[in-house]
Amino acid sequence: MSELNNSSQTSQDNLSIRDRGISSAREYSRIVEMFHRVLIYKEGYRLSIEGKLTSIGKQVEGNIENLETLLRNIDIYEQNIDKISNNLGQLQVEENSIKVRYEELLNGSSSLEPIPTGSGESIDNPDSADSREYLIQRRRNYLETLDKSFKRLDGELFSIEKLRSELTRARGEILIKKDEAQKKMMLLEENGTRLFEEVKRVEMELESSVNEERLLINEFERLVKGAEKTLEISDEIDHILFTYLTAAESKNVSLGNPLLAVD
Repeated sequence: MSELNNSSQTSQDNLSIRDRGISSAREYSRIVEMFHRVLIYKEGYRLSIEGKLTSIGKQVEGNIENLETLLRNIDIYEQNIDKISNNLGQLQVEENSIKVRYEELLNGSSSLEPIPTGSGESIDNPDSADSREYLIQRRRNYLETLDKSFKRLDGELFSIEKLRSELTRARGEILIKKDEAQKKMMLLEENGTRLFEEVKRVEMELESSVNEERLLINEFERLVKGAEKTLEISDEIDHILFTYLTAAESKNVSLGNPLLAVD
């Protein structure tokens, strides 16, 4: 009677442990599958964020290169503006000098080039029969020389005015380019600030994600190691399992093959 009770208990324990084993295996498989899927997702997410950081880094480099180019251009613009300002200053000095000479000629206080008389006679010679013609010729020569002087000064003033106009126009164009470059610089600086904030945000996002991923890896590793230790069986149990598993498989083959069963 005692052996019958033991057999009944063994039967119950056999069924119970098989059910528990199957249930535990299913639960373990479910947990492993969850970790597997989440870790795959976290890896893809991490790679995506790293790719985003790389892309932003390239934008930052391009932004810096554009800023450096604009700074060089602005420096060149300022140098050219200074040169033009110096040239305009020199033109002003030359113009003032010419105007002084112009005023002197108008006031008769400036000496002209010697006027050729065409003869050796002097105007102081009252006996000269040609003294009147001589004075008339001198006057004509003087007026011609004076007119040439005024025309030369007019030409110089015109050239200065033309050059000043060209330089002023060129300076205006450069000032416009400089202003446009400075506006672009402001936009690039604002963009640089935005990119810097974006980098900080994405780096924090990456750090948080990596910490979560590391936490999952550590927990999964603990779970797997625990399962690996639990799955270790003694040599005796391994021998028993192998022996009866072989016997069970042979029996299944025999039941599935009538000819083999007859033999």
